[in-house]
Amino acid sequence: MLSLKERFILIIKKISYILLISPVLFLLVNKYPYFLISSVLISILIGLISFIKKRSITSSHSELIAILIIIYVYFILSYFVSGQSFSNLLSFQFLRFDGNFFFCYILFFVFALPAYNYKKLANYYFQFIFIIFTAFSIFGIIEYFHSNLSLMVYTEPDVGKVYFALNFAHNATGSVYAMVCIFLLVFFLIEKEKRLKILYAVLLIINLAALFLTKSRANYLGFIAGSIIVIWLCYRSVKKFLLTIGIFILGSIPVIYFTGVYHRFIQIFQFGEGTSVIRFFIWEKAWYLFSQSPLFGVGFGRFNDIFSIDWNLFDLGRLKGFPGFIVFYMKNNFYYNSGHVHNSYLQFLTETGVIGLSLVMLFWFLCLVKLLNYYNNSENLKNDFNKKVFLSAIGSIFIILTISFFENYLSATTVMIPVSILVSLAVGFNFQDKLQIQS
Repeated sequence: MLSLKERFILIIKKISYILLISPVLFLLVNKYPYFLISSVLISILIGLISFIKKRSITSSHSELIAILIIIYVYFILSYFVSGQSFSNLLSFQFLRFDGNFFFCYILFFVFALPAYNYKKLANYYFQFIFIIFTAFSIFGIIEYFHSNLSLMVYTEPDVGKVYFALNFAHNATGSVYAMVCIFLLVFFLIEKEKRLKILYAVLLIINLAALFLTKSRANYLGFIAGSIIVIWLCYRSVKKFLLTIGIFILGSIPVIYFTGVYHRFIQIFQFGEGTSVIRFFIWEKAWYLFSQSPLFGVGFGRFNDIFSIDWNLFDLGRLKGFPGFIVFYMKNNFYYNSGHVHNSYLQFLTETGVIGLSLVMLFWFLCLVKLLNYYNNSENLKNDFNKKVFLSAIGSIFIILTISFFENYLSATTVMIPVSILVSLAVGFNFQDKLQIQS
């Protein structure tokens, strides 16, 4: 029997774990950003208290944290060198839009502490996500086909009805749905218990339908890329891989037909129409800026300041330095909005140069190497849940790296919050496995 004090401590710890994971509850409601912001701030506060108690991070996280700190310092220096003020750096508008990179990755630090029970945190993480997203999916599907409401479904020109959930943009909704569908695919593939396997299959179909209804083509591609990776890593057999891919494609056809989104798949290959033309125009401008300052970029957070007034206006007088070698955008005008390069790699090249992009890619490369090593290490595969966590994290990284060719998703709060949490949790699993082996 536990004493009253011990039971009280357990209750407090459970509440703190729920609060730590709570940001994943608000990924589909960015129309009301203060829910997500508040939950992230609470997570940071709990993490800060935990860090003060032990003053350490896990050995598995140490080099990743070191690289993230270097990235933060470099981006802040780039910000100040390009003539931006300290007050703007801390402003809500900057952190919400141009500077949301800082907010996106902060939870990686929070979940790098040895005081946590990573298995419990991961359980809460997946339970919360599966429940919330499935509930939203069911309501969204019903509204899409049978309701006159416009709560989560809107009509877009040349696209028709689109499922937004309670987000501002269908692309943001599509990005997190692509992640959740990969998680459910992983759980379905690895699960051995028949009833749970059926449950995950049903949840996957429901959430996959919702993903299709977002009509976000980039996230269709992201989910396909992530699926190929996780199916291969799960089986590592050409025969099983091809068989599973075939079954999955056949199983997806009714969902694609039922949701009526097959035309959106066709539009993926129509490069000369719609938003593709706009993207090519923006990419051309971004590449020109990069060519003027290839090593350091024109300044972190400066892309919108250059092009927000008029996309056709490009005043070389705004760039100060030595064109072709190093220039920074120094004019004292700041525009904080959701505009971006529509390509994370070009965004980092334009604003922070080869150095900035290389640092970000190094971080994700090392995350992948670590997670692949953990997944391939038989000592870490004592139970299926470990495999699910590692493979879900690997799949999420491949998705984010794929969809970032079409939007600035590597700095997108809605999708980077759950990815930062999951990858950090997965790295923490290895740390606790080592402790158990040693004990």
